[in-house]
Amino acid sequence: MTIAFPNGFNCPLYTRAVLLMRNRHFADAEQVMRSSLAYEGETALSYHYLAEIVASRPGRIGEAITLQETALSLAPSNSVFIAALGSRLKDGGFDRQALETLETALSIDENSPIALPLIMRLRRKFLAWESAAQEQRCLESVKQAGHTPDPLALLTYLDDPQVQLDNARLRAPKPKRAKPTPHDPGAKIRIGYFSSDFYEHPTMHLFRGALKAHDREKFEFFVYDLLPKDRSEESAFVREFADHYRVVSDLTAEAIANLSVRDKVDIAIDLKGDTFASKQEIFAHGAAPVQVSFLGFPGTTGMDMIDYMIADHVTIPEGAERYYSETILRLPNCYQPNSNCRHVPEVRNTRSDYNLPQDKFVFANLNNTYKVGPREFATWMKILKRTPESVLLFYMGKDDLCDVIAQKTEAHGVDPDRIIPCGALPQADHLDRIAQVDLCLDCFSYNAHTTASDALWAGVPILTLAGKQFAARVASSILSAAHLPDLSVKSEELFIDKAVSLAKNPDEMMRIKHHLREQRFTLPLFDTEAWTRDFENALHQIYHETQSAAGS
Repeated sequence: MTIAFPNGFNCPLYTRAVLLMRNRHFADAEQVMRSSLAYEGETALSYHYLAEIVASRPGRIGEAITLQETALSLAPSNSVFIAALGSRLKDGGFDRQALETLETALSIDENSPIALPLIMRLRRKFLAWESAAQEQRCLESVKQAGHTPDPLALLTYLDDPQVQLDNARLRAPKPKRAKPTPHDPGAKIRIGYFSSDFYEHPTMHLFRGALKAHDREKFEFFVYDLLPKDRSEESAFVREFADHYRVVSDLTAEAIANLSVRDKVDIAIDLKGDTFASKQEIFAHGAAPVQVSFLGFPGTTGMDMIDYMIADHVTIPEGAERYYSETILRLPNCYQPNSNCRHVPEVRNTRSDYNLPQDKFVFANLNNTYKVGPREFATWMKILKRTPESVLLFYMGKDDLCDVIAQKTEAHGVDPDRIIPCGALPQADHLDRIAQVDLCLDCFSYNAHTTASDALWAGVPILTLAGKQFAARVASSILSAAHLPDLSVKSEELFIDKAVSLAKNPDEMMRIKHHLREQRFTLPLFDTEAWTRDFENALHQIYHETQSAAGS
């Protein structure tokens, strides 16, 4: 057994299988490659390509991992096969093993084209970064090698909207055909929502109230579910909400776009962007005469076929439009919807239920760990040093990161006992826990989004730093719509000073919390009905503009 067939070896089945794979004819490619293994012999490369073929088929990632392990067993020191295994492990949800495997691949080939783009977010997820310099070196290596990083990872590493646009354009699927011409006006405007997040997901926690408040007399709603989940309360709600609910998980992007065209959807709204389980190719095939990017991805898609991006005057200030490939459609308040019909935490002291001290000022970082880098961590440690009677509630998701958090805390000269790690909770319990916090501390390049609104809904302020790109300005937008713009600052120094000042000023903290709790249902941020009317007005605007242009 060898890595590849020897030069001159007659292997027509293998050659044909690779060609079929590269042309994305995966079912035929798998059959031919298995025949090659049976009749032409086993090589590491054959198993490697078979793993790639199988990984492209829904629900078969476990089998792909086994095949990739077989390839690696035949060539144990091959960095390509090691990195490919890391990629398969990541796709299978084995993130910690994936990180270890990708680090091994990089130790052999520091410019591994598979490992480099993938490792950025995994290092963040497990707080496995060493320093800002290490992250910068990784970015430079990715750039020099011509790779396109995971856009969510790039948002956390770098607050530069031009770099985000350039990366998005490199990754964006090219137009496959022209968008359909506007349909003849019907009794209602037909809206298509496309997502894989129609279940217990932050998107639904935000958007459910607006969906419920939609004007059913003026709009007809089509839901295209890319990844149906078990029938949770949220997924059941979506099925009931939709005038037409389509399960499209087994369809190709082109078939989904064709279905939308047959449904005569007027405006296709992508609620995913370039994120997990998305299918941007749907919009490259033209699913509707007008296509809109909204909510799921906090940045530009870089796609020529996406016409509009929903934003506001804070997330994309006047003059910043050049960093976005879409035409910017601004809502008058915050771009982010919020549901004002969800659980409201009671004002009561239950800190002991969450392992929080009664006699300390409680800061909290409740962002996902992939948003936390050396810059944020160092800033929070400076705040703790200047406020000795404080602790930091630190969200670590479903992973046990206690040891690494303690190590990093000690390295900054802070007692690890002042860090209180916490994990995921159901939504209502999550809000009850936030209500016990004094002040949430935000991340910088990629702000809290749903988490910021959760905190304010629970009556707890969040302190943020306004950056340049959309993802770095979301919390500022949310605070503006909550009438708390002073909690958005412009530098790390001001961030530290403001956090320390608030921790030492109980009267000011009481005033802010009273403001949030007493005006919870009247603040623009939580006025779901008004937000929905503003959103619908925007949809009306682009629909009628498209109809007018088609008729001219």
